[in-house]
Amino acid sequence: MTPVLRRFLMTAAIVAALGVLAVGWIASAFLFSPCEYSLMRARVSPSQRYVAEIYGASCGMSGSRSVLMLRDRSALALARVDETPPGTVVANDFTATGAGEDLIWEGETTLVLQYSGAQAPRLVSTEWGGVRIEARHVEPTP
Repeated sequence: MTPVLRRFLMTAAIVAALGVLAVGWIASAFLFSPCEYSLMRARVSPSQRYVAEIYGASCGMSGSRSVLMLRDRSALALARVDETPPGTVVANDFTATGAGEDLIWEGETTLVLQYSGAQAPRLVSTEWGGVRIEARHVEPTP
């Protein structure tokens, strides 16, 4: 075997090995979510067109959080490839488990996040598909 052919084959083997490692890393990083999601609450709009869903996300050692997803009910309710719930994230850190906290539809075009804590939910978006999203503070009921 000539030295040039030997060098070419070794380089090709190294490049192939690096390619396999890169594909494996990309698959593990993008196809598998580090969080497990569980549905906590869902509210359907008055016309039955939209659904707002609160999911609890348990992310292992990085902690837990909650996400509010909004989607059109005609869309498939299957988890995405990265295993996150269907829909678009419109708010974070809103569980609606405190006294007086809830998701309320005001007509078809306004979704209200009622919270009673000191800190408002973090809105990612104030509008989605013609639906306005608002956070309102309410006094906790005894």
